[in-house]
Amino acid sequence: MQANRRSALARLAALTPLVTSAPWALAQTPGPAYPSRPVKMIIPFPAGGATDYAARSIGNALAERWGQTLVPDNRVGAGSTIGTEIGAKSPPDGYTLVMGIPAGVTIAPHIYPKLGYDPQTDLLPVAGFATSPLVVVVPVDSPFQTFAELVAYARAHPGKLSYASNGNGSLPHLTTEWFLSLAKVQMTHVPYRGSAQALPDLIAGRTQLMIDIIVSALPLIEGGKLRVLAVTGAQPTSRLPGVPTVASLGYPGFASDQWYGLFVPAGTPEAVVRKIEQDVQQVTQDTRLRGQMWQRGAEIAYLPAQGLRKMVQADSARWARIAQATGARAE
Repeated sequence: MQANRRSALARLAALTPLVTSAPWALAQTPGPAYPSRPVKMIIPFPAGGATDYAARSIGNALAERWGQTLVPDNRVGAGSTIGTEIGAKSPPDGYTLVMGIPAGVTIAPHIYPKLGYDPQTDLLPVAGFATSPLVVVVPVDSPFQTFAELVAYARAHPGKLSYASNGNGSLPHLTTEWFLSLAKVQMTHVPYRGSAQALPDLIAGRTQLMIDIIVSALPLIEGGKLRVLAVTGAQPTSRLPGVPTVASLGYPGFASDQWYGLFVPAGTPEAVVRKIEQDVQQVTQDTRLRGQMWQRGAEIAYLPAQGLRKMVQADSARWARIAQATGARAE
C-alpha cells in the first residue's frame, strides 16, 4: 500500500512541472506571422514622382518577400506633411508604413509654423534604403548652356527668372533657396503639387529652372526634353557622366541629397519593427531592386533603424540652420 502511494506521488511529481509550466507555454505561443494581412504604405507625394517610384520599388520587393499585398496610398499636399501626418497618426499595429523623405521628416519642423506631428516622437525609424542627388535642369531649348551662364543672367536680372519646385517645403524648394542665398541671386518660386506636375510646365517654358530629384527628371533628360547643368550631390553621379557638381562650380560645401526611409507610427511593437528592418536589409541586397533604383539615378544605401535615427537627427539639425539662414517658410 505504501509502495503504491509512493508510486502515485512520484507520478504526480513528474507531472507537476508540466502543469505549472502550461500557462507560461501558452503565453509564449506566437500569434500569426507578420504580416498576416495586406500592409498599407503612405506615400506623401503624387504618383509619378521620385518618392512614389522609390516607395513602390521597395514596396513591391517587400510584398514579394512577405507573400502579402502592399497597398500604396498617395496622400499629397503641403510639402508631404499631409501624408506624413496621416501616417504618424495611424494605428501602431505594423500595418501602416510611412514613406519618409527629408521634406516631411527633417525639413518640415523648421519651416511650418503649425505642424500637426513631431517627426522625432510620432514616428519610429525602421530602415533607410536609398539615396539620390538632385539635378539642376532647364528646358532643352533654354538659352543657358552652362550653370555659370544661368547664375550670371540671374544676377544681372533679379527676379526675372522663375524656378519650379515639387511643393512648398519640399527638398527641391529648400535646396534651391539655399543655393540662391549662397549665390546672392533672386528668383520667383512657383510651387507645384509634385514633380509630375512641375516638369511639364518647365519643358513648356512656363518656368525657367528646376532643381529636382534625379529619379523624377532623369527620363526627361535622357529623352532630350531637359538639359542638365549640374548635380547637387557631394560627388558626380555615374548616371550623368561629365555633369559637374554645384560644389565644384564655386560653391564648396553645397550638397543636397534625397534619402528614402521607412517609418511606422510610434507605439508599433518592437518585434514588428525588427521584422521589417531585417526584411528591408534582405531585399536591398536583391540585384533587381538595385537595378531599378540605379536606372533612375538612385543608389541603394541600407541603414538599420538606429542608423536612420541618427541620420535623421543630423539632417534635421542641418536643415534647421539652412531654414534660419535663408528665412524659408511654408504657410
